[in-house]
Amino acid sequence: MGTRISGHATAVLALVMLVAAACDQATAGAPSLSPGPSGSGAVAAPGAIADAVTNRCDVSGAEQGAIVVEPVRQADGSCLAPRKAVLYRCDPSFDPVFALGIESLPHRFLGGAYAVPVATLPDDARAIGVSSFGGLFLSADQRRLYVEAGGLIERWLTLPDPNRIEQPPTAFMIGDSILDGAKDAVVSALPDWTVSIDALIGRGSGGGVAVAEAMPQPPPDVAVVELGVNDADPAVFAENQQRILAAVGSADLVVWVTAHGPELAVPGVNRAIFTAMGELPNGAVLDWDRLVPPEDLGSDDVHPVAGQEGLLASFLTPYLESWMLASTGRGATRCERDVAAALAG
Repeated sequence: MGTRISGHATAVLALVMLVAAACDQATAGAPSLSPGPSGSGAVAAPGAIADAVTNRCDVSGAEQGAIVVEPVRQADGSCLAPRKAVLYRCDPSFDPVFALGIESLPHRFLGGAYAVPVATLPDDARAIGVSSFGGLFLSADQRRLYVEAGGLIERWLTLPDPNRIEQPPTAFMIGDSILDGAKDAVVSALPDWTVSIDALIGRGSGGGVAVAEAMPQPPPDVAVVELGVNDADPAVFAENQQRILAAVGSADLVVWVTAHGPELAVPGVNRAIFTAMGELPNGAVLDWDRLVPPEDLGSDDVHPVAGQEGLLASFLTPYLESWMLASTGRGATRCERDVAAALAG
């Protein structure tokens, strides 16, 4: 854990400046680049308020909120200056954020539901420190953040420059019968977006290539691909997938929805999805295969039962909305200015 601040939404939240002190308490010697102990970091005590820089964090409603700010420890036990690199969580319900250069226009990376597992660290990844989430590694171009813990590696999602997001936000979606059944629900659940959907019953990945290559320009904020359950050969799927990603990869966020069904090719298709999306700094996976409730599927174990055709929308639209909020200084990043101001003080 890191420095924690909690209080009522209408009260001033005190950001306790124990971030740097937390690293001073590190044990002597060089820690390995592995997850830090769960108790690492500093907990704000009431008596520390007098030494705090106070700020207000916009916590909506009447609920209590909490900001957690965590330092990054280097291999020698010293602390990276929080102004240069810091992890924070604006509320326990939000996904964690890692920010490089928080005082200016930072490079921001979103973890949690937006992290994609990868098999290995790329050759250009360099170790930057250790956090309670695990060892932190950054690619040479600073577009990919990797977090390694317990032998597992995730690539966190790169958030775009907030000025890049269109108003209203735009989304382009390609799919098969699953998206076709959900398209009305998707559009209805995103009333403040401009959404274009091209979904066709029985479409395989091969049928999605031409659609992807005809994606409207300039690129949309978000591209969503829901294809794979109609593919019989994971190797052919992977080839088509690369062509689709080459066409839609310029979107600020690219989401691929995993396949769910009894066909033998489905596990291989889903492995290809995770592999390809893990290579994209702006790629994310909505794991329909894991999320879909079995009781809401028909006898074919593929399509939602009558009355539940829009089921995909209940997972997809909150996923896109949360990304959009985080990208524009709300949601998971809504406290970033307060964190930056407190660290600057």
